[in-house]
Amino acid sequence: MNLIKLLVISILLSSCCEIHDVTKYTLDKIIVTRIDECDKTTFYYGDDIDKNKGEIWVEYSGINDGFKGYLKFHKNGKVSLLSGDGYFQVKNIDSSYFEYKRIASYERPKIGENVCYINLATKFEHEDNVSEGSGVTVEYIDKKW
Repeated sequence: MNLIKLLVISILLSSCCEIHDVTKYTLDKIIVTRIDECDKTTFYYGDDIDKNKGEIWVEYSGINDGFKGYLKFHKNGKVSLLSGDGYFQVKNIDSSYFEYKRIASYERPKIGENVCYINLATKFEHEDNVSEGSGVTVEYIDKKW
């Protein structure tokens, strides 16, 4: 019985918080870095994780929780994260180059040359971006699906 309790505790302690997936979204040398860990996904402007540049994040839990949205790359170098699904928060963002905007369903941009879909489920994100012809290059680092 004690062995079973120890095994259950070990599984719980070693499970979720070991998840650390990195995704890079790139268009014309502009990069947005995404970090998934446990029940939190954070987006950073640039190739590095510099919290001084600001961050946009979403936290989720439960079976019907998560997020969906879009990254829209503008010609002036600015990137907009647009979402109606998920509880996104912003910290230290310079909105001249990175912004979050909550949108209604009728405001959804069309996936295309400068827009890509983002989703908690990166497998579906990838499939939708490929089928819709997104021009944004997405690199799923060490992703196993």
